[in-house]
Amino acid sequence: MMDLSLADTTRMLVDGFGAMGALAVALVLWRRARRSTVQNVLLVVFGLSGLFYLCRTLSMATGIGAFGALTLVLACALPTAALLLSEILLRRHAPLWVKIIIGGGTILGILAALLAGSGIEPAFSLAIYVPCALLIVLGFIVFRRRESLSPMENSTLNAYARALLATGLLALTDFHIGSPIGLSALGMLGLAYAAAAGANAPKGWLDTIKELSLTFLTAILLAGALMLLDRPETWLEAGSVLAVTIAALLALSVLLRLRSGGNDQQRRLFDQALANADTTSLSGFIADAARVAPLEGLILTEGHDLSDYDPALLPAAFEGKPVVHLSSLWEDHPLADAREQLRDLLLRHNSTHAILIGDRPVRIGLVALGGSALLDEDERAMALFQKTAALLAARETGDIA
Repeated sequence: MMDLSLADTTRMLVDGFGAMGALAVALVLWRRARRSTVQNVLLVVFGLSGLFYLCRTLSMATGIGAFGALTLVLACALPTAALLLSEILLRRHAPLWVKIIIGGGTILGILAALLAGSGIEPAFSLAIYVPCALLIVLGFIVFRRRESLSPMENSTLNAYARALLATGLLALTDFHIGSPIGLSALGMLGLAYAAAAGANAPKGWLDTIKELSLTFLTAILLAGALMLLDRPETWLEAGSVLAVTIAALLALSVLLRLRSGGNDQQRRLFDQALANADTTSLSGFIADAARVAPLEGLILTEGHDLSDYDPALLPAAFEGKPVVHLSSLWEDHPLADAREQLRDLLLRHNSTHAILIGDRPVRIGLVALGGSALLDEDERAMALFQKTAALLAARETGDIA
């Protein structure tokens, strides 16, 4: 290992944990047999991010110039990947000037990185455009048309926006602005945390602070204990211990979320909402269940809403499944006509999931979820909701007593 300063060693360790969190999200997405368009872009974003922090760690640890050049190439590509993700989540294109700035900066940055070769430190100053570009993408997300998106999509975008703000500001520390220690990987771990949470991501700053407070409190206590064992001589040493401890626990939080499939507390809230929901009528049950994730903002389509569709084809598109994801309806299939109708219904209402509540008459619930690394838990929750909703619909039509 190269002879590194304390600040560089700390950044190397923090980057290592950042790479662990980002690559863990990318690996979970890679192993999914079926991915939506959003998840494909998430795979690219977290794959690039994880490789960036991994290469920067290896560059500092080994001093090999190739890792340094690759670090710069990946750094310059990150804002373009973030812009692509934001466009897909917002379902609209960014202004042309934003595309020119970010796309042009990416091309110029990659050329500079390749020309610089192993001279990573002189060339890295050119990458100051990266945090600036990330903040431009953040502005594109913040000033979005919220009324055109579902509550769950807005919630997910808010979670990404908070993490992106933290990443952009912390990226300034990589250029020794505001801190001698580069801490941008902490912001990336926040993005990974939001992606792993999906529909269960904290809805506001206060919720985020509450949810991560245990992680930060544990990090402070653990760092304090380590410093008692070996008292730091300077504030930089104390800050280094705290930064590495926070990065390690954030990476652990991401891994635990990915392992458990989301947030246990939010799942309990969903189970509680179903248990306490009004079961005297279908409308009352849907109104109560749709107050919590992942059903927040659910749209019930029936009657006149479905007048443009064949009442026999729509239920057939479900093929006996209670929940269907939009991404599964594009493949060639013997039921192509039925799939086309259900796909059109989902696209018309800007939704990602369809829930078959009844087929006589046809009643379909539509849900729009934002970008998430894990959809399995959300789809299981929708299937659980569908069982009760279908029974209530059958009871209202007299199919069961």
